Amino acid sequence: MRAGIGQGRAGGVSRDWGAIRRYLWLPVAAVAVAVAVALITGALWPTSGDARFRSTVLVDALPPLFGPAVLPSPFDYAKLATSDPVLRGVAQRTGVTTAQLRPRLSAQAQFNRAEIEFRVTGAGALGIARAWQQAFADAAAQQTPALERLLAAPYARQLDEARAQLEQQARAAAASPGDPAAQQQLKAAEANYETASQLSQSYEVVARTMTAQAVFPIPAREERTGLGSTPGRLGAAVAVGLLAGVLGALALDVAARRRGATSSPEPIDARPAFRARGAGGGRSADDG
Repeated sequence: MRAGIGQGRAGGVSRDWGAIRRYLWLPVAAVAVAVAVALITGALWPTSGDARFRSTVLVDALPPLFGPAVLPSPFDYAKLATSDPVLRGVAQRTGVTTAQLRPRLSAQAQFNRAEIEFRVTGAGALGIARAWQQAFADAAAQQTPALERLLAAPYARQLDEARAQLEQQARAAAASPGDPAAQQQLKAAEANYETASQLSQSYEVVARTMTAQAVFPIPAREERTGLGSTPGRLGAAVAVGLLAGVLGALALDVAARRRGATSSPEPIDARPAFRARGAGGGRSADDG
């Protein structure tokens, strides 16, 4: 019984292989058509690659002796990432002009998140992203004190206003030495100037001593969009075309065998015909 099953399977495989060889033109044609379609679609919808990476800037700074803590936020560093000095650094590393880089680079920060999302579009995105990553790391380390001074600029303006007010009140008190109101206003201006001076000096100490380091939990990587790479499309086209061609060859073989079975004539019965004994008592050939 097992031998019969094995012979049946071998016969089926041999018949299928014979059908594929008989209709070999069909798999070849299917693969050729699939490859042509893959090449045409790849030309009509070219694949484009975007590069992305994430960064978090770790700031180490002393707390201010006076006033609230003021530190650069991810939004400040996202703005720094697309500033002219950083773009010039990327241009020097890649050879792409800053005018070409500006519309292709984007850095976005979100509320309640320390990470900044970086994205590069267009040709050579991965190489530009790696250069941008290094340029941003250098800028974050070098420009963080400047960012701190920029954020503390309102306190510096307060100091200038307090100094101007103090000078004005000093002139008024000198003009009216016997006026107690002028003397009282002078004392208030002096106290205001002292407070503003302490705040300004405190934030200047923070700016001088702070350091920053950009870390990249997700380094630069490429994200391809479109129809995939050309080798991938061709490989898929060959596989699909080959499968469709083999199935088509087997289907044609089955259809051909069915047509052959229905068109073959009925076999002729070569046995001698005997006339049955009739009701009138006639004799058959056996009675003779």
